[in-house]
Amino acid sequence: MPLAVLLLGAGSAYATSVVKKNSLVENGYRFDPLAPVEKCIMTEKSCQPDVITEVCTWSDGVNTHNLFQNAGGTSCGNPLYEIPN
Repeated sequence: MPLAVLLLGAGSAYATSVVKKNSLVENGYRFDPLAPVEKCIMTEKSCQPDVITEVCTWSDGVNTHNLFQNAGGTSCGNPLYEIPN
């Protein structure tokens, strides 16, 4: 019986980690207050909105930007998070 409980716990932990790796993924957007119209600029970086880890960032070669969901182009919405390896 204790072995069955141990195996059940290990299986549940594995299933949880698989769900986290397969969670929703989307492109991150950076906020650029100097952009003429669309201030929420799409990047090529994929991030996740639903599993809170480190804040997702993207570098343009000079600055590192926190990434967000797009909230209509003129502003960015909720922060996005790095996808765990």
